[in-house]
Amino acid sequence: MVAFETVTLDMATMDFPTSDEIRSLRGRSLTGWIESGVAAVAASVGKPADTVRSRLVKTVDIKPNREPDEDDLRECLRVLRVWINDPAACVPPARRPKVTRPEGIGQLPVPRTVKAAHLEISCGLCGDPVKAGELIGRAKDPKGPAFEAMGWLCGHCLYQRRETPRRRDVLLRIHHHLFAGSAVGLNAYECGVLHTWLTEDPALPATPAWVADPLEATLARLRTSVQESKGTTWVATPTARTIAAVLTSSSTASPAESALLGAITQHIEEWATNPAGVDHRRFGTGTPYRTQVLRTTPRPTLLSARGGPFDLHQTPASAAEPDTTSPEAEAADHGV
Repeated sequence: MVAFETVTLDMATMDFPTSDEIRSLRGRSLTGWIESGVAAVAASVGKPADTVRSRLVKTVDIKPNREPDEDDLRECLRVLRVWINDPAACVPPARRPKVTRPEGIGQLPVPRTVKAAHLEISCGLCGDPVKAGELIGRAKDPKGPAFEAMGWLCGHCLYQRRETPRRRDVLLRIHHHLFAGSAVGLNAYECGVLHTWLTEDPALPATPAWVADPLEATLARLRTSVQESKGTTWVATPTARTIAAVLTSSSTASPAESALLGAITQHIEEWATNPAGVDHRRFGTGTPYRTQVLRTTPRPTLLSARGGPFDLHQTPASAAEPDTTSPEAEAADHGV
């Protein structure tokens, strides 16, 4: 049995972590607060702690054979905070929302779980704010070690980012795949967004990066992808690096796009000087990404999807499926 730190919860002063504080909690602090929060809610609603714990697990949708990671535990704390402030909200979870998924080349894998946000959070991928009551969810875990599991995502990132991609979505895809293999796979919608961005500013072809590695042939391939509605067009990693370097000079880049381009450029520079020391499994543009570039390894936790004492059992992940479509493996779609 793992020993966890004890956290005292004073209901009179309401010192349970705020939304901002929950975002910064790690490891044992998370599990300690969950234990105290469950006890506080149980006393408030007059129900056994096991009942509150079971309701919490079902509300966050932690499966019996799954060990929750730190993003799941933070969502548990958000739910507990709502229940502490409003004990009447501690009820069995509502039916999961159903969303019509895009079809065709823009379709993403079915999320692992979806729910309504209990408190305002930032999307774990794009960094956009998500208000309480809006849809959030977790994507399925990556199939291979090249990617980290993403946190709670907004509805756009769960369902729409590959059918109606924003420029930021394309940059995120480049960023996540840049050092995960030999190429970045973009569908026709993403190729169209990238082609427009590269051609709308007549000054870009004069940038040093473009002059050193001309992109005319790449533009032709992007154009062909759009015309033929290709499901995947592979852009070689060196070319993707050139594209990122060129776009840092874009006069139309938004602050969020510029920040992400800066992160990609920094990543390229780190890789060039110390490739063995760079862990490329990074993601996101929000505050958690900027303050903690590399994710921590989840520790064993006290929350049980089976009820009873805080105890977790993890089922070994299945082996990644073999690649049958590209040099990058279908696992890439489970990364971003």
